[in-house]
Amino acid sequence: MKRLIPTLSTLFLLSSIIGGCNLPTALEAMPVVENTVAVVSLTDTPEMPADDPIPTETDVPEITHVMKPTYGDGKAQTIHDQVSDKTAPEKRAYGGDEFANGRYERPFLAENMEYLPYIDIVRTDMYRDEDDVWAYVTIEVVNSPSYAGEKELHYAIELDENLDGRGDMIILVNTPENNKWTTAGVQIWQDINASIGDKTPIRPDVEGSSDGYEMMIFDEGIGEDADLAWVRKSDESNEKIEIAFKLNLVPIEDEAHIFLWGAWAFVGDPHLDWFDHNDSLSLEEAGSPIIEDDNYPLNQFEAADNTCRGLSGAVPSGNLPGMCPYKPPTTSGGTPPEGCVEINCCPNGSSGCPFVWDAVLCECVEVIPELY
Repeated sequence: MKRLIPTLSTLFLLSSIIGGCNLPTALEAMPVVENTVAVVSLTDTPEMPADDPIPTETDVPEITHVMKPTYGDGKAQTIHDQVSDKTAPEKRAYGGDEFANGRYERPFLAENMEYLPYIDIVRTDMYRDEDDVWAYVTIEVVNSPSYAGEKELHYAIELDENLDGRGDMIILVNTPENNKWTTAGVQIWQDINASIGDKTPIRPDVEGSSDGYEMMIFDEGIGEDADLAWVRKSDESNEKIEIAFKLNLVPIEDEAHIFLWGAWAFVGDPHLDWFDHNDSLSLEEAGSPIIEDDNYPLNQFEAADNTCRGLSGAVPSGNLPGMCPYKPPTTSGGTPPEGCVEINCCPNGSSGCPFVWDAVLCECVEVIPELY
């Protein structure tokens, strides 16, 4: 994973802005031990006295873990996502790419529309501890990350802590090496200046000015809490990545951690400075994976997939910006209408199809994530 450390001028400005805020401590004091460059003039280089000590790199602080995650075994909240495995031979997505709504189905390379099944999200599940200490998220993709070869993969969970459609934090992980919980390759980035979403969250802004996630607050155990986020391979399946994070990452409201959350997967640079992507790029610049679209094929925005967002910690009273479509529960029962004939809701056979047949309503209905 590339270390996208903010510039010193950015850190100075941001630290001034957030000086009195109740936010996680930014890594302003984190020692930088790589890519250290001394800038000097080639035409007027001052002489260094012979007895001056040679600068040395600062040692990385030792990380001590106090608490490790186990795994949640409660009721899962599930988000299904469109997959493109059936139409990949045709170098196109079956559907699910809604650029204007911040929903993307782009598990392809732009150059030749090569399909990347190891970032094509099938579903994602969240579990929460009964004592609200940990949240556990499983991201399932079409094919195991092991098929990626030398390609650099990233998986992520984006959090909207105030339910306004603007992402506030993103937990970004590399592909884990094994099924042991680790903080290696785990980072948490925050949108300190609240620029994500610009004027209209989720929807495109013609002249977007967001700089995305600009502040890293956790880096492989370095941060205010060394145990804040973890990753591992799943014991259940080679196609699953598990991420754990402490729920105190988001504030408590009404004695509960309430937030919107969704999953991402990337090949190569995740471009955290592009969030929200439809504010940073026009559809023409981004390209499209939908072959019927005039902007097909993909252009600058490639090799990425995301899901809609689920609401965790509460039951919604209606739809929220960026949230998966929500239908309030209705009373079931009764008999199918006369003359009702069942149809196949997923004719392409996609494993990620979000529709099922409801015999009582005599129609296909979308599988709504279970919200708690």
